Amino acid sequence: MNRKVLPGFFLLVLILAACSVGQGNQSEQPKTTIEKSNETVVVVAEVEPTATPDQNEALESTSKKPTKEPEQESEVVPTRRPRRLRAGELQLAADVDDIPAIFAEDDIFVDVVTGDEEWLDEELVIGLEFNGDIRAYPVRVLSLHEIVNDTVGGQPVAVTWCPLCFSAIVFNRNVDGKELTFGVSGFLYFNNLVMYDHRSNTLWSQMLGEGIKGAFRGERLEIFPSLMTSWAEWKEIHPDTLVLSAVAMGRNDEVIDPYAGYYTGGGIGVTGWANPNDLLDPKELVVGVEIGDATRGYPLRLISEVGVVNDELNTTPLVLVFDPALDTATIYRAEVDDTKLSFIATDYLGLIQDEQTGTLWEIGTGLAVDGQLAGSRLVQIAAPLVFWFAWSDLYPESDVSGS
Repeated sequence: MNRKVLPGFFLLVLILAACSVGQGNQSEQPKTTIEKSNETVVVVAEVEPTATPDQNEALESTSKKPTKEPEQESEVVPTRRPRRLRAGELQLAADVDDIPAIFAEDDIFVDVVTGDEEWLDEELVIGLEFNGDIRAYPVRVLSLHEIVNDTVGGQPVAVTWCPLCFSAIVFNRNVDGKELTFGVSGFLYFNNLVMYDHRSNTLWSQMLGEGIKGAFRGERLEIFPSLMTSWAEWKEIHPDTLVLSAVAMGRNDEVIDPYAGYYTGGGIGVTGWANPNDLLDPKELVVGVEIGDATRGYPLRLISEVGVVNDELNTTPLVLVFDPALDTATIYRAEVDDTKLSFIATDYLGLIQDEQTGTLWEIGTGLAVDGQLAGSRLVQIAAPLVFWFAWSDLYPESDVSGS
């Protein structure tokens, strides 16, 4: 398959659009010490970090948005063998903070009634819930900012969106007992958003959720389950939700997503498809699952066709369920109290049934509502919906369900 690269002026359009969005809610952030040249693309060789997070503590004083110490350390995904950057893998596409991250305050969120005046029912949103605090982040706004540093239900989170990969991932901002905030570095790693944290200037790959260069290299960010669906469907199941408002951020004109044509067009990222294959079309949407050192892509099309997919990855039983009410898929660990379960679709709207006990389970929550296991809840697994080309580039050993 031939690689395709987006026109060079596309990035300029993106950057200008990002910079034009209301800046009143943003705090000025320190510039990273990333080396740049006058070239559009810079190949960066791997350099072992010499500083530690503690040695970079002084960086916080340069930010107008200071972080605070959390009450307790977070549970971070165990560190695996760190990736080493090779020449050409990390590429510069924009200047640091040219795409400005959002530092959210409660006053930039509005209720459903006010949100309906701003967002159409078909608006794509990233939905998140913590401790009864329910929020929606419109993708159209995220395409201009890519990162929202927020606190939801008392939990510090980073809501991230990579338009080139079509990947929405929510991270815990606590790492090693430190609360981090994140900005957009301007680099791409296999077309994927590269974040940087303001404490240490470490570069983080969004899809890997891993520090790839700097003091936190090899550290993993904890990923929280989230849901990408339409504004109509999200507010239907969460009428008490708040939604991020571009108007409250100071934007009074229409918000244009500069990637609207890209999502359905033929272009493949900015740097093309690094590891082309014929398993799926490059822009087919897959649910990307990583369990230990095993990875697999589940085509959303397949899940929607069959309704329920039972599988096992790295000895972990999984069930992927398509929710027609939300037009998306959710994935759960298919076991309760060390008992593995398999599931089938039912004629009951929003419910599936396990074959072992006949218990009925809610698709959207994983809660058992009727039967022997009533009251039990399946553990949801955080897995991004993403373009296949992006998933296969970052996880070249990944296979595909049904292939």
